[in-house]
Amino acid sequence: MELRHLKTFQFAAEYLNFTKAAQQLNFTQPAVTVQIQSLEQELKQQLFIRIGKKTFLTPAGEILKTYTKQLFSIVEEMESSFAELSNTYGNVTIAAGESYCSYYFPYVISEYLKLYPQVQIKLISCNSDEVIKGIESNKYDIGIIRGDLNTNGITNIVIAEEDMVLVVSKELYDMYPEDQLLTEFPLIKYQADGYFESMMSKYFKQSKLSSQNVIEFGSLDAIKKAVLNNIGVALLISDFIKKEISNGDLIPILVTEKKVKVNTSIITMKEKENIGTIQSFIDVIQKNWDSIPTME
Repeated sequence: MELRHLKTFQFAAEYLNFTKAAQQLNFTQPAVTVQIQSLEQELKQQLFIRIGKKTFLTPAGEILKTYTKQLFSIVEEMESSFAELSNTYGNVTIAAGESYCSYYFPYVISEYLKLYPQVQIKLISCNSDEVIKGIESNKYDIGIIRGDLNTNGITNIVIAEEDMVLVVSKELYDMYPEDQLLTEFPLIKYQADGYFESMMSKYFKQSKLSSQNVIEFGSLDAIKKAVLNNIGVALLISDFIKKEISNGDLIPILVTEKKVKVNTSIITMKEKENIGTIQSFIDVIQKNWDSIPTME
């Protein structure tokens, strides 16, 4: 059943006059007649009846008139939604950890502005606890956190699952055996609370690491630079060191057969899901996150 035939029927049913319907549609009267006949054949129903000089709808025609009204109301609503989406404007505030802001969002924002250049964007760097508090207090529209947040009124969308990896610089790896690296050199770890801290604790418990000295950094980027400068062994996220492992600057040390995975999630208040700027930004994040050349 073709939509154009239903549109022709809608006009014919409104005017009960094929000539007037043709004028409104910029068709010829025979073209209207042919489309109505085609529709009647497809439905196996007579839609119009002529009595004297007047045209009336048959019972089948009345039924179809009701449905076409509903159908084209939905079509208009759909077209309006697409028009609104293509003209998205306003403000959106995103909060995320420092590594996300530094490596992921330059690309995300660039891709988003290609589609929605009128939107004003504010990107805030803070830890996951601050992101969550900001989302809950309506300070931020979208948050990116390590882990998952199962709280009423908040939507949690997992966008990545990464492995925790223990690494050392190639220079140190070539100079010392693994057992000496693990016991005599500092263990460099991320200074974190909550979910990320629990995942690191899980990793350390499984691996039974016993380094004499632990150094904590508040920046993943600083940890990567420290291990590349031969300060010690570092626990990092796989995606964050993909390039360095690939080119051989960092060497993974396998201390446990069981992988410890860390989720990355988008969070936002459920009430904000249907706001154009917010939903469109979330869509861009989801479509591009896995292909973002963050560490390449």
